[in-house]
Amino acid sequence: MDEAFKFLLGVNYWPRLYNVKMWKEWDEESLKKDIEKMKELGVRVVRIFLRDIDFADERGIPIEESLQKLQRFLDLLHEKNLQAFVTLLVGHMSGKNFPIPWTSFDSLYTPSSVEKTATFARKIAERLASHPALAGWILSNELSLVKRATTREDALRLLEAFTKTMKSVDPNHIVSSGDIPDSFMQETPNVRHLVDYVGPHLYLYDTDLVRLGYFYGAMLELFSNAGDLPVILEEFGFSTLQFSEESHARFVEEILYTSLAHEASGAFIWCFSDFTEESGEPYDWRPLELGFGLLKKDGSEKLAADSYRNFSHVVERIEKLGLHSKYKRLSSTFVVYPFYLFRDYEFIWYKESLGFWESIKPHLMSYSLLSASSVPSRMVYELDLKKILKSAKLVVLPSVVATLASTWRNLLEYVELGGTLYSSVIRGAGAFKALHDAPTHLWNELFGVENVLEAGSMGRKIFGVVKLKFVRKFGNLSEGDELLLKVPESIYTFKAQSTDSDVIALDDEGEPVIFFSRRGRGKTILSLIPIEVILQAQENAQWHEGTIFYEQLAFVSEVERRYASKDPRVELQVYTGEKDDLLIVINHSNENVETSITSATRIVEAQVIGGKARLLPESKREMRAVFPPKSGSIIRVVKT
Repeated sequence: MDEAFKFLLGVNYWPRLYNVKMWKEWDEESLKKDIEKMKELGVRVVRIFLRDIDFADERGIPIEESLQKLQRFLDLLHEKNLQAFVTLLVGHMSGKNFPIPWTSFDSLYTPSSVEKTATFARKIAERLASHPALAGWILSNELSLVKRATTREDALRLLEAFTKTMKSVDPNHIVSSGDIPDSFMQETPNVRHLVDYVGPHLYLYDTDLVRLGYFYGAMLELFSNAGDLPVILEEFGFSTLQFSEESHARFVEEILYTSLAHEASGAFIWCFSDFTEESGEPYDWRPLELGFGLLKKDGSEKLAADSYRNFSHVVERIEKLGLHSKYKRLSSTFVVYPFYLFRDYEFIWYKESLGFWESIKPHLMSYSLLSASSVPSRMVYELDLKKILKSAKLVVLPSVVATLASTWRNLLEYVELGGTLYSSVIRGAGAFKALHDAPTHLWNELFGVENVLEAGSMGRKIFGVVKLKFVRKFGNLSEGDELLLKVPESIYTFKAQSTDSDVIALDDEGEPVIFFSRRGRGKTILSLIPIEVILQAQENAQWHEGTIFYEQLAFVSEVERRYASKDPRVELQVYTGEKDDLLIVINHSNENVETSITSATRIVEAQVIGGKARLLPESKREMRAVFPPKSGSIIRVVKT
């Protein structure tokens, strides 16, 4: 990101009147009206889709009439100073897989099909590469929903053919895959040499709406991989046929501010408008798809349109201030997600058993607890760990089932040189059991404990309520302090005793469960209670208890919290400037929250420059403010 940073505020687009029939039922006047409305809402970029049955023959050769319509549509966008991301391989759309003329679904990844796909892409690029309304190229719309590649190699072969083809014709525009989050084509460590950004499509659900909001930010951090690639939230949204219009508007605001706070390069809502035509495929059997828009089917605005428009004004304001150039987000804490997430290993079956989403939930929970504790953090893939160790004050390995032996050895060296490592461990939860494994081979060398679990045991079972009683001072926790955690499903963990570590906490059976040790110039904290698995499984997460513990991790690691929210439901991401700071604040709860934000330095002046927060009188080291439900705000703090 540079001094010319512009947030790509976008929409996914099918016309209000003709939806997926756009290219067949061409209606230029209605398109002009849609584009005029986009401009008025503050839209900057439009993701469009070339439904292949409308655009190509069986050889992958574009149809001239459709090409002319595409060029004309880009002309219309350019007239309003809007730009387009063109999505090329469009079989799947909104609950139906439409035919792709040059290939069958089963043949998508075969050499002959890949060649025809590249031919189609090349000819489109040759025609439009110089168009001023072009912003970038996207390979597909969720291609894995048409046909998931059998192997990573098959998927990346297609992606590589596409990107090389596009870059050979058009080196000046960015490219990405457009696939679903758990596809091979969205694995940042494996595609960073192929694409210019990763573009997750996120439609998350949760029993805990605070956790829901935090998980969006955590997912953006996971795909960023500590700054490996820019991230655009390429799709997000809900249908107002699922939820109330009021809650939809609040959600849109929350996620737009979350995207900005977590350094996304842009966010494209799904979608611009509801649709008038409800009888065609796939809307007949997927009626919720008729209601995702910022506009109603009659063209009038939903409440979310105002959320979107207001955010567009805020973005313009902070871009002029120099977000990412004069103000930067600084982090020295990293959550590590596991080696098996994006690479296959023999007899490592955890991701296959759990699935992508369940595999990452403890890591999303860990990152969310750090954010809720106002600890500036990032996420990093285990195999990329070395790149962050020199800058890290605190490394977090949450709820570990297994970690590479080489990773533990690197972490021991990191700790001996002055870093702090926190890890929790687990053997199983619910139906998932990883009994024939060990999280580490350095129990004593790194953590100062001896594993004393009985041979053949499933592990120590935790269920119901577990009490953590602190028997030594830990950060700001005193001897005798307790944390009670509700455990909604059976969890199996390890049993250990100290060799040269300090026992920090006992459980309600008197067993030591949290240990602290010093190694060289650094420190390690080991928890036999997998706090992250417990909180991510709770119907309503215990944010207070979780953040109390995580705040102590930051304290003992000497991680600076320049500003801190006193309510864990209110997220705070800080962009630091020379004389003033920008605080992006998001209330993830569906309630009005009045809370304080403390400052490590003297506050000279505080001013809301975006959003709906209402500041109350502040002291030299504390601001008090009221934050509406599911809202975002930006506060400018003058500190010197």
